[in-house]
Amino acid sequence: MMAEIRTEIRTGTRIAAITVTYNRTKTLEKCISALMSQSHPVDEIVIVDNHSGEKEQARISEIVARQEAAGKERGTSFHILWLEDNMGGAGGFEAGMKYAMEKLQPDYYWIMDDDAYPREDCLEQLLEGMDALPDAGCVCPLIFGVDLKKYQIFHHKQLTPLILRTRPVSEYPESCTEPVRINANAFVGPLFKREVVEKLGVADGSLFIYGDDTEYTFRVSRKYGVYLLPQAVIDHQDAPTLDANMSAKGWWKEYYGYRNQFFLIREAHQNPIVRGAAYGALTLRILAVIAKGRLRGYHALRGRMLLKAVSDGIHDKRGRTVDPSAYMQYLKEHNIA
Repeated sequence: MMAEIRTEIRTGTRIAAITVTYNRTKTLEKCISALMSQSHPVDEIVIVDNHSGEKEQARISEIVARQEAAGKERGTSFHILWLEDNMGGAGGFEAGMKYAMEKLQPDYYWIMDDDAYPREDCLEQLLEGMDALPDAGCVCPLIFGVDLKKYQIFHHKQLTPLILRTRPVSEYPESCTEPVRINANAFVGPLFKREVVEKLGVADGSLFIYGDDTEYTFRVSRKYGVYLLPQAVIDHQDAPTLDANMSAKGWWKEYYGYRNQFFLIREAHQNPIVRGAAYGALTLRILAVIAKGRLRGYHALRGRMLLKAVSDGIHDKRGRTVDPSAYMQYLKEHNIA
């Protein structure tokens, strides 16, 4: 913890922003700068470091030390959680939310990736929108991709009945002018009420990476209103798309994306017949990917990863079942591009 927790509490508006980082101090610095520039002050900034390298950890400390002087003027405290292992984005958000709940007890939890940069009035707009929606437990800003210069509308999701696919809330984000109720959202700026976290718990770290944001916001949407507020905007880096043309370096991410979808189906469907049907449909979709790809030679590795995703998903094998570092080392040793 980089600063003492303040004793004064502004009832109903105490904000804890939580971000998770791993060897990305350039984007983290921009994220923190954006948080410190909000028109409505952020009270606590929790940075969860997923066991970055020594140089990157030293850089995080430098960034926070520079910001602390301004933070004291604005009434903002900084907290760094140094994880002893890489727990993935899911484990990082679980740790950060749990820390905030136990140590800080904020009125609102503001969750975002370390490459997300809320615009100056983003928090103010979210709070105003929350006040105007009595049933809201979570409100989300519209996400704008800074690299492709397009709205990342796919992050604002409606889930299909069997939880096999997600679809964006709208094909035309520019047409969204009023709050829109959604099923799920990325961890790119959603704001959660305190009672939501107290009643429904924190993010599920067992997913490791990919789908933890969908799982948590979907969990919330079944008890509270979750809304997209288009007047609030957050900028976000554009990530590579996981598709048939991805390189071998992305196959471990594809594994987690599919594996965790089985967990989401298990959570959503208590009826064993419906759950089994959803499992079967998802398995067939994955087998179709394998068949279509004609995965021979070193490409067969992708097929093995996808089959492992099916097996681990159905058998509820959670956590870091594929180690990213070990996987990348395997590619290097076998000269796989």
